[in-house]
Order: sequence, then C-alpha cells, then structure tokens
Amino acid sequence: MITRRIQERMASLEPHFSPLALKGTLVGLLIAAVAVPLALVAIPYLDMFNDMAVQPKGKAQGLYGLNFDQGRIVDRMPVAGTLPMDYEPYPFAGKDEKTAKRAEKALKNPLPPTMAVLHRGQKIFHDYCRTCHGVEGQGDGPIVGPDLFPAPPSLHTDAARKFPDGRIFHIITRGQNNMPSYADKIKPRDRWAVIHFVRALQRTLHPKPEDLRP
Repeated sequence: MITRRIQERMASLEPHFSPLALKGTLVGLLIAAVAVPLALVAIPYLDMFNDMAVQPKGKAQGLYGLNFDQGRIVDRMPVAGTLPMDYEPYPFAGKDEKTAKRAEKALKNPLPPTMAVLHRGQKIFHDYCRTCHGVEGQGDGPIVGPDLFPAPPSLHTDAARKFPDGRIFHIITRGQNNMPSYADKIKPRDRWAVIHFVRALQRTLHPKPEDLRP
C-alpha cells in the first residue's frame, strides 16, 4: 500500500499544461516543420553561398526587380569596352545621301556568286525581304497594298539595278525611307549573299546576252 505521503509527492510531480500553452506548442511545431525545410533549400542561394551558377537571371521582356536593376527591362547595355560575338563594326552612320555615296564607293562584295551563296541569299531574302519586296522583288509583298504598308520601289528599276553592291549593303544595314535597318537581324555575310540573289532576280527580267545563249 502506498502511503499518503508518497501519493502527495507523486501528485506534485505531474506536469501541468494550460490549453493556451498546448496550442502555442503545436503552432510552433507546425511553423518549424514548414520553415526549416524551406530554409535548408534557400541556404545555397544566399549571397554568402553564391557563385556563378546561382545568380539572378531576367526573362526576355521581363523585369529584374528593384533589388537588382531598379525594375528595368532586361535589355541592358553591354559592358563598356566589350563587343558581342560575331560583331563587325560598321563605319557609315546615317541614311543620308552623302553617307550612302561614301559607303557604295568603299564597300565591295567579298563573296563569290556561287550556288551555295545564291541559295543562302534566297533563304534570307524569303525570310526577311519577301514580305515587302515580293517573291520576284516587284514590291508586291503580302503585307503591302491599300490599307496595308506602303509598297517599296521595285528592285528592277533602272536606279536599283545601277546601285553598286555597297549601296545596297548600306541600305540593308541602315535602312532607307520607310525601310528600317536590318543590321540586328541579318548578319553582314548574309547581307552580301542577299545582294547576289537580288542581282540574280534582276537578271531574270533584264538578262544579259550571255544569259540567253542556249
């Protein structure tokens, strides 16, 4: 038999939890169960553990956010003194007639008119030029006409056929009248290939005597 004194001593050892303390303990355990795994996942991305494999990246047409670039669109200027890959500086700025004259005298087509070059020029012409200039260069592309974009001049006019290759290269690079610059879309080598293809188109309507030989 347990004596009364021992029973009183045992009763004093029982833990006593209030309902509020019990709820607080459960909520704390729940928060820890969520926060601890998240913290373990985030630790490698903290600045103190950062490296080149883990860095802020912006999506095209998106924003970096205030922490990285004051919310600017992800179209940032290159670092001073650097050049993009495959970049070729173009010394003739502007679309004025004087600059175009300088360009046509200085620039010469470095590509030979081989079949490979003509096929490449044809592809680029169909990808970028056909929509306005048309398949045959007549200025009747699918996006020009009434209530559409203004039609460009035909590539078969006397003026266009007399343009030196350097002049056409300058027009593709800098644009002319309503035509914008294609320097950011067509690489220099492909511009020269397009010019060879345009020359081939021009000779289909204005053949030389040697073209008519059987």
